[in-house]
Amino acid sequence: MPIRPALCIAALCIAAPVVSAQVLVDDMRACAMMEEEHGLLDFASEGGLILDPYGFNSMELYCLFSPELTFNWDSYQVSTHMGQCEYPGPDYEPKLFTFVMSNEEPGVVKLYDGSDEPTRFYSCAN
Repeated sequence: MPIRPALCIAALCIAAPVVSAQVLVDDMRACAMMEEEHGLLDFASEGGLILDPYGFNSMELYCLFSPELTFNWDSYQVSTHMGQCEYPGPDYEPKLFTFVMSNEEPGVVKLYDGSDEPTRFYSCAN
Protein backbone atom coordinates (compact mmCIF):
# COMPACT_ATOMS: atom_id res chain seq x y z
CA MET A 1 0.00 0.00 0.00
CA PRO A 2 1.32 3.48 -0.79
CA ILE A 3 2.63 5.54 2.12
CA ARG A 4 0.08 8.38 1.94
CA PRO A 5 -3.07 6.19 2.32
CA ALA A 6 -1.41 4.15 5.07
CA LEU A 7 -0.55 7.28 7.01
CA CYS A 8 -4.06 8.67 6.57
CA ILE A 9 -5.66 5.47 7.84
CA ALA A 10 -3.22 5.29 10.75
CA ALA A 11 -3.98 8.88 11.71
CA LEU A 12 -7.72 8.20 11.55
CA CYS A 13 -7.37 5.17 13.80
CA ILE A 14 -5.47 7.12 16.44
CA ALA A 15 -7.70 10.18 16.33
CA ALA A 16 -11.09 8.57 15.62
CA PRO A 17 -12.82 9.65 18.86
CA VAL A 18 -11.69 13.25 18.37
CA VAL A 19 -12.50 13.61 14.66
CA SER A 20 -15.60 11.43 14.42
CA ALA A 21 -17.72 14.49 13.56
CA GLN A 22 -15.54 15.08 10.48
CA VAL A 23 -15.16 11.43 9.44
CA LEU A 24 -17.97 9.70 7.60
CA VAL A 25 -18.23 6.03 6.66
CA ASP A 26 -20.14 4.14 3.98
CA ASP A 27 -21.52 1.61 6.48
CA MET A 28 -23.10 2.53 9.83
CA ARG A 29 -21.57 -0.50 11.57
CA ALA A 30 -18.24 1.33 11.40
CA CYS A 31 -19.59 3.78 14.00
CA ALA A 32 -19.53 1.04 16.62
CA MET A 33 -16.14 -0.13 15.34
CA MET A 34 -14.66 3.36 16.01
CA GLU A 35 -14.87 2.60 19.71
CA GLU A 36 -12.40 -0.26 19.29
CA GLU A 37 -8.63 0.34 19.29
CA HIS A 38 -8.13 -0.40 15.57
CA GLY A 39 -11.75 -0.11 14.52
CA LEU A 40 -11.38 2.17 11.49
CA LEU A 41 -8.36 0.23 10.31
CA ASP A 42 -10.36 -3.02 10.55
CA PHE A 43 -13.28 -1.37 8.75
CA ALA A 44 -11.01 -0.11 5.93
CA SER A 45 -9.30 -3.49 5.61
CA GLU A 46 -12.74 -5.06 5.03
CA GLY A 47 -13.26 -2.66 2.10
CA GLY A 48 -15.13 0.05 3.98
CA LEU A 49 -14.76 3.62 2.73
CA ILE A 50 -13.83 6.50 5.03
CA LEU A 51 -14.64 10.08 3.95
CA ASP A 52 -13.12 13.25 5.39
CA PRO A 53 -12.79 16.81 4.01
CA TYR A 54 -9.60 15.88 2.12
CA GLY A 55 -10.80 12.74 0.35
CA PHE A 56 -11.86 9.17 0.91
CA ASN A 57 -9.96 5.94 1.33
CA SER A 58 -9.95 2.29 2.16
CA MET A 59 -7.03 -0.13 2.20
CA GLU A 60 -6.91 -0.40 -1.62
CA LEU A 61 -7.98 3.12 -2.66
CA TYR A 62 -7.17 6.71 -1.83
CA CYS A 63 -8.80 9.74 -3.51
CA LEU A 64 -7.63 13.27 -2.70
CA PHE A 65 -10.10 16.14 -3.42
CA SER A 66 -9.56 19.59 -4.82
CA PRO A 67 -11.04 21.71 -3.37
CA GLU A 68 -11.56 20.21 0.08
CA LEU A 69 -15.09 19.12 0.97
CA THR A 70 -17.07 21.14 3.52
CA PHE A 71 -19.67 19.23 5.52
CA ASN A 72 -22.80 21.36 5.92
CA TRP A 73 -26.36 20.15 6.38
CA ASP A 74 -27.98 23.54 7.05
CA SER A 75 -29.57 23.56 3.59
CA TYR A 76 -29.43 21.71 0.30
CA GLN A 77 -25.81 21.81 -0.90
CA VAL A 78 -24.21 20.45 -4.07
CA SER A 79 -20.48 20.70 -4.75
CA THR A 80 -18.22 19.17 -7.39
CA HIS A 81 -14.60 18.22 -6.74
CA MET A 82 -11.75 16.90 -8.81
CA GLY A 83 -10.28 13.74 -7.34
CA GLN A 84 -6.86 12.26 -7.78
CA CYS A 85 -7.36 8.57 -7.02
CA GLU A 86 -4.55 6.15 -6.28
CA TYR A 87 -4.97 2.40 -6.57
CA PRO A 88 -2.50 -0.38 -5.72
CA GLY A 89 0.36 -0.56 -8.12
CA PRO A 90 0.46 2.50 -7.89
CA ASP A 91 -2.08 3.41 -10.53
CA TYR A 92 -3.57 6.91 -10.68
CA GLU A 93 -6.86 8.05 -12.14
CA PRO A 94 -8.39 11.52 -12.20
CA LYS A 95 -12.09 11.51 -11.35
CA LEU A 96 -14.87 14.03 -10.95
CA PHE A 97 -17.07 13.72 -7.84
CA THR A 98 -20.31 15.53 -7.00
CA PHE A 99 -21.45 15.61 -3.36
CA VAL A 100 -24.96 16.32 -2.14
CA MET A 101 -25.89 17.22 1.45
CA SER A 102 -29.31 18.22 2.69
CA ASN A 103 -30.99 19.33 5.89
CA GLU A 104 -33.56 16.62 5.17
CA GLU A 105 -30.84 13.99 5.79
CA PRO A 106 -28.44 15.49 8.34
CA GLY A 107 -25.20 13.55 8.61
CA VAL A 108 -25.58 11.90 5.19
CA VAL A 109 -23.40 12.71 2.19
CA LYS A 110 -24.25 11.30 -1.23
CA LEU A 111 -21.32 10.85 -3.61
CA TYR A 112 -22.07 10.80 -7.34
CA ASP A 113 -19.27 9.52 -9.57
CA GLY A 114 -21.11 8.28 -12.66
CA SER A 115 -22.17 4.97 -11.10
CA ASP A 116 -25.81 3.89 -11.33
CA GLU A 117 -26.38 4.68 -7.65
CA PRO A 118 -24.66 7.23 -5.39
CA THR A 119 -22.41 6.08 -2.58
CA ARG A 120 -23.84 7.17 0.77
CA PHE A 121 -21.60 8.20 3.66
CA TYR A 122 -22.86 8.56 7.24
CA SER A 123 -21.62 10.72 10.09
CA CYS A 124 -21.30 8.76 13.31
CA ALA A 125 -21.80 11.98 15.29
CA ASN A 126 -25.45 12.37 14.15
